[in-house]
Amino acid sequence: MTAMTRAEFLRYIDCFNRKDFEGVTSYFAPDITVEYYDNATGPRVTARTLYGPKGFIDNYKALFDSVKEVLEVRDFLSTEDRVFVELYTEFHPFKDTPESEGRQAWKKGEPVVMTNWVLYTMAEGKMKRIRIAHFRNHDPKTAKY
Repeated sequence: MTAMTRAEFLRYIDCFNRKDFEGVTSYFAPDITVEYYDNATGPRVTARTLYGPKGFIDNYKALFDSVKEVLEVRDFLSTEDRVFVELYTEFHPFKDTPESEGRQAWKKGEPVVMTNWVLYTMAEGKMKRIRIAHFRNHDPKTAKY
């Protein structure tokens, strides 16, 4: 196996930004886990883990019912078994939603802008484990998407 290239990773991010779930999950191992931070939005939002491609798809379909999410790749490091990426992320709510398990409340028209660091554990060229760590929130007025 060889390390994932930035160009390959950008294709993965393009699938995510276009909500191409089949394209996104084609990069996943069948037993993938996606682990989310617990500190970016305060103590009321607990850490959580998604299991398998279906868990990922179900989670993001529910999110995208009320929010547009756009990812932009910043720093990118890759070895055969790890990918580390700095992701600039914008959330654009198009309807109000209450806080729920693992998610903050969203207010229509009020973007949430942040940078997250994401570590991908690779196995046989597929993403086996994704760990997302919150780095910084940004001024919503800086949103560009």
